[in-house]
Amino acid sequence: MKKRIMILILSLAVMVTIFTGCGKKENGLPVDESKSNSNDTTEVKDNLVDGIYLVKMPVSDHGNYPMAKLEVKDGEILSLDYNEYLADSGEAKSESNYSYAEGLAVIKDLNTQFNDKKDLAAVDFDAVSGATHTKGSFKEVTQILLDKAAKGEVYTGVYKDGVYEAKGKEPSHGWLSEVKVRVQDGQIVGINYAEVAVEDSDGVKKGDIKSTDNYSYAVPFEVIPAVQKLIIDNNGTENLNLDGITGATNTRNTIIELVDEALSLAK
Repeated sequence: MKKRIMILILSLAVMVTIFTGCGKKENGLPVDESKSNSNDTTEVKDNLVDGIYLVKMPVSDHGNYPMAKLEVKDGEILSLDYNEYLADSGEAKSESNYSYAEGLAVIKDLNTQFNDKKDLAAVDFDAVSGATHTKGSFKEVTQILLDKAAKGEVYTGVYKDGVYEAKGKEPSHGWLSEVKVRVQDGQIVGINYAEVAVEDSDGVKKGDIKSTDNYSYAVPFEVIPAVQKLIIDNNGTENLNLDGITGATNTRNTIIELVDEALSLAK
């Protein structure tokens, strides 16, 4: 009897030992060595496609507009160049052609900030006061560029950079038409159209440019900037919607013809 009791006790002890050992093994959770124990988190950014990206906004009623270029290399932002241009010359705003100093300061500051931080959300738009419209344009244009870079919508220029000129074959009523077209980064950035006096007449000297001071018919001076805007926005003369431009038909047609002639040298 005593032997049976001893055997039973030993059997129970062995079973307890076995179950205790198994329990320890089952409660030990497997460790995924591919996961870090660090609590640090990283921000995941959209991959950008290498290339050059460009955005040109429409010419405003004030005769200027923003244009910017973004370059991406190895999936990272290399540079951003944002500027605002004068439609009648194609020149970027500067101290020599633009009197609003605060606007120039804002453009410079925003370019510097973005190129340093490479993050639009990190740009402090209140670092320089004034030029609220420019700040809004910078934010809008830069975001469009980043969206294009994320989609890989790489920009390819249409024209060769330079300044191209054309003149009318003969004067009309004592005035000879001429145009200068400025191309930058493959885009038409400025159109300067003028009619120049070829001889002296009442109140006009040879070489004078037609203006409201020496010419009484005002309609052409409304048509010129309107056609200029259309061509710059369209980056060319193809498929222009001229429905909104009335009067001075000869002036309108002459501008388009001379711009076409000038651009033939840019292709």
